[in-house]
Amino acid sequence: MSKSIMQAEKECYITSRTDNLHKHHIYFGTGNRKISEQNGFWIWLTGELHNQDSRKDIHSDREFDLAIKMFCQKIYERTHTREEFMALIGRNYLD
Repeated sequence: MSKSIMQAEKECYITSRTDNLHKHHIYFGTGNRKISEQNGFWIWLTGELHNQDSRKDIHSDREFDLAIKMFCQKIYERTHTREEFMALIGRNYLD
């Protein structure tokens, strides 16, 4: 398992809870889940915030999903270029 570039502890990224954790790959879908795993583009979320079909979960709340994608890209670009990010994910979330 790769190390997340967004968090060091195994706790919910939003609530800091340590129970009922799900690993959320920030850039998911065909091919991107594997890229997310390899590059540490993932966070821990509680089940309620991950995929419990509540309007608050990251897969249902587009604004929440985009905010996490943008922040992950910002962190990656502290040590890499925008071109490197684009080569991995194929989309820029910051402009």
